[in-house]
Amino acid sequence: MKAVTFHHTGAPDVLTLADVPELPLGPRDIRVTVTAAAVNPVDLKTRSGFLTLNLTYPAVPGWDVSGVVTETGDEVTRFTVGERVIGMVAQPAHRYGTYAEQVTADARLFAHAPTGVPLEEAAALPLAGLTAVQTLAKLMLPPGAPVLVTGAAGAVGRIAVQLLLADGHPVDALARPDDAEPLKALGVTTVHTRTEDLPEARHTAVVDTAGVAASIRAVADGGQFVAIDDNPQPEPERGITPRKSYVDENGDQLQTLSDLVTAGRLTVPVGRRHAFADATRAHQEFGAGGLRGKVLLLP
Repeated sequence: MKAVTFHHTGAPDVLTLADVPELPLGPRDIRVTVTAAAVNPVDLKTRSGFLTLNLTYPAVPGWDVSGVVTETGDEVTRFTVGERVIGMVAQPAHRYGTYAEQVTADARLFAHAPTGVPLEEAAALPLAGLTAVQTLAKLMLPPGAPVLVTGAAGAVGRIAVQLLLADGHPVDALARPDDAEPLKALGVTTVHTRTEDLPEARHTAVVDTAGVAASIRAVADGGQFVAIDDNPQPEPERGITPRKSYVDENGDQLQTLSDLVTAGRLTVPVGRRHAFADATRAHQEFGAGGLRGKVLLLP
């Protein structure tokens, strides 16, 4: 099968489209013909060597996938051939990631794809959605507690905003000026565009998706601060102990998110699309920053 590969870490131009053998199908696995994969920061950090990983080469990056089931293992009952699915495959824990024509992995990592959105766009949901859900699960919020989300217009931040609002929490945001109106349209109360303008000690919690350690100033004394970025975390202060959240594979949680998309209660914008053969440019553009909407790679 064709896959985007790299034989050593480095700049985006280490990515090449090449043939790799398909993985064997285990009894609990499904094989998915890929409709789309999504580009995430972890893909760039893996390819560049920023993350210290014991990779097997040639490595195939990618965590997000959408596609159609083409084969099922003997013990799989959740999916059948022909069904549309989405999944998050934590690439460092598997032989191949999702930038490939076929993805073969444990069926428990997948969910039925949402209806009402194109299957390729559904690839934007898994990693960002699971990161948001699992990050919010680390908070203990009383009803109606106000929350600040940094990077609120990014993939994870935007989903976190929607989930918090659906749970009845007033949400403020830290984002770029151009993102203010779209965030207010979601229901955000106030959009701050500079860290120094954040109100002091006003929010029960800060969900830091953008690596803005200084945003801890917005947390009320004894409140909560949880981050997903690899930037240095703030030191404990005022009874606040910052926490870091890492994403785990979870097909059941992903199914809940997919159902929210189907119900029209959650949206995940999609931006640029590139062919697998153009993965180098996709990584270059993503790394330059400033994009809105998930970047997709198509076989």
